[in-house]
Amino acid sequence: MPHIDAHNAVSVLQIHQLVADWCEDLDRNNCSGIQNFCTEDVEYLVGGVAHRGRDAVAAFYAARNERVAKHQRDGVRTQRHSVSNFRVAFRDADNASITFLLVNYSAEGPAPALNLVGPTIIADSRFDVRRTADGEWRIALFDSKPTFIGNDPFLNAAVVPK
Repeated sequence: MPHIDAHNAVSVLQIHQLVADWCEDLDRNNCSGIQNFCTEDVEYLVGGVAHRGRDAVAAFYAARNERVAKHQRDGVRTQRHSVSNFRVAFRDADNASITFLLVNYSAEGPAPALNLVGPTIIADSRFDVRRTADGEWRIALFDSKPTFIGNDPFLNAAVVPK
């Protein structure tokens, strides 16, 4: 069982904030700064494909944004990510592994999205995080495995393992 005490409680809050800010960038900033939440050597796994390094993560989301502009109604995609079952396990003072359930709601076009039946995808997710030289926690590994997959061809094309 992970142990949270006075020595690492602040780190738990900082790591939780990292995940919340990452979700905020996904949902409201078109992933424009997502690479800034990552270490230089990040391994970012999406749909079974590894994107290594900040530049690769930025390129992945830039390509996604191009697909949105080309294929989604009004060139817009509305999405919201929700996190639950958040758990932190420290390997040492500057490295931890976190697991959480990532629930994504998304739809083509601008908000409000109408007639949404349920989540687009629910995934068991893991971050390995590292405190970098500037004192900030960053994502060193992102891995997410779908548990439930909705009927959203746009999202499924990117995140369902081939």
